[in-house]
Amino acid sequence: MGVTLPEPYYSRDGIVIYLGDCRDILPLLEPVDLVLTDPPYGVSYSSNHNLGRGTVPITNDGTRISLRLYRSMIPLLRTKHLLWFTRWDAWPDVWELIAPWYPLRGLLVWDKDDPGMGDLTHWGPSYELIASAGQGKCVGSRDCSVLHFTKAGAPRLHPAEKPLALLTYLIEKLDAQTILDPFMGSGTTLRACKDLGRRAIGIEIEEKYCEIAVKRLAQEVLL
Repeated sequence: MGVTLPEPYYSRDGIVIYLGDCRDILPLLEPVDLVLTDPPYGVSYSSNHNLGRGTVPITNDGTRISLRLYRSMIPLLRTKHLLWFTRWDAWPDVWELIAPWYPLRGLLVWDKDDPGMGDLTHWGPSYELIASAGQGKCVGSRDCSVLHFTKAGAPRLHPAEKPLALLTYLIEKLDAQTILDPFMGSGTTLRACKDLGRRAIGIEIEEKYCEIAVKRLAQEVLL
């Protein structure tokens, strides 16, 4: 008897959430137009920001753990295009792991106009990188690769939450109709997909973030 997908944590209006390890679920999914994801960066990040629970580490963060995770799950992806958030000190490893599976297209720079975490005695990193790989083609004008979007405001629902406007822009720019986020977090990618009327799948290993994502999806369409 073949392996089948688990019961979805949430399924409505073309948006599906699975609670679990993406490595168990990815082999069972159909191909998608776009994988848009913000995985653990491998820098052992934790935050006290507006979470109300003290310092909370992100699951599977830490350099060696994250690289093993990337190495095992990237071959399981089936997508036309891949947009993968990463940091200045992690992107060379990400680039190397993606390259055998997808043609590398370039790096996007998200300018968030505000310094983030890091060495407080040095310039604050006010940007993050997005590795772009695959066969997807942009629609509309040929935009610059530096993207200016203010970071997610308070209160944040996840310590590494990305702004809804940025994810909406990326989905629209590649004209993706089916989107997968294997590290869903608080569900910003899925929220953007719902607002745009696109089909999407999110996978998240921590149930507390699945609960948050479901609440966000229950809100009225924002656009």
